[in-house]
Amino acid sequence: MSIGKKWVAMLASVFALCLVLAGCGGGADAAKNYVGDWKLSGMEENGEVTSADDLKLMEDLGMAITLSVKEDKTFSLNVMGDETSGTWETKSASEATFTVDGQSVPATLADGVLTLESDGTKMQFEKGTVAVSSGGAGSSGAAATSGSATTGGTETPTSTDNGTTVVDGGEEAVVPIGLTIADDDICTIEIVDKKADWAGDPGYTVKITNKSDKAVSAVSKYGTFSVDGKMVDPVLVETIQPGKYVEGFMWFSDDDVASVDALVNVEGTIEVYDDETFDTLGEYPFAM
Repeated sequence: MSIGKKWVAMLASVFALCLVLAGCGGGADAAKNYVGDWKLSGMEENGEVTSADDLKLMEDLGMAITLSVKEDKTFSLNVMGDETSGTWETKSASEATFTVDGQSVPATLADGVLTLESDGTKMQFEKGTVAVSSGGAGSSGAAATSGSATTGGTETPTSTDNGTTVVDGGEEAVVPIGLTIADDDICTIEIVDKKADWAGDPGYTVKITNKSDKAVSAVSKYGTFSVDGKMVDPVLVETIQPGKYVEGFMWFSDDDVASVDALVNVEGTIEVYDDETFDTLGEYPFAM
């Protein structure tokens, strides 16, 4: 699934829309059409449409965007757990205005779809709530009986029929790396290890230290990554405050890369940019 800086720009635009979300009066009956819980069903950024698959993946990763419109003419927009509140008023059954801190964005309602649009960014919502994930496909306390071994309660790596290294319980082993691929005035980037996450998607633990005096974001640059010659786009989106570091996970869909052992001859670019202006500060080659 193709997700990279496009997502960062999209989500940044969502936050900007929160801040740019004046009102006009409307009838009580018209207002009833807007009241309720809404979830993001469509997204367009400067003409580029976010696919339904990407929106579903956002929900699955806990990155949902929801809108709660209340009868008291207040609303809250929740973007991946960050909530912004404001007020809203209706012009008619099909037009309204959403306002935050005195700045507003027009909204339209047609065929059950609520659309907010500003500065090239369009968000579409439909009535409904986001299902809460119960977590990964759980593992019980029972140990796996095929192809695994333990010694004194310690998990021992073994091999499966397809050559993937696993530990007791069926989880793939962590492969230490400890390689620094960037170290300049802007940041230090260290590849800590490679492993699979809770969903079984393989990838790399990436430690990024922000050495600048401004907040930066680091992303896997879209269209630059390949695995053993095959073009594949991983997911890495991290924001780091000045003088801080983060350990993030850059993952590849297991539909594209079957296992940790299949992560070979990986090449691409990690891009770091100013979190406020979106100006690129550095591009760093990734080669494993």
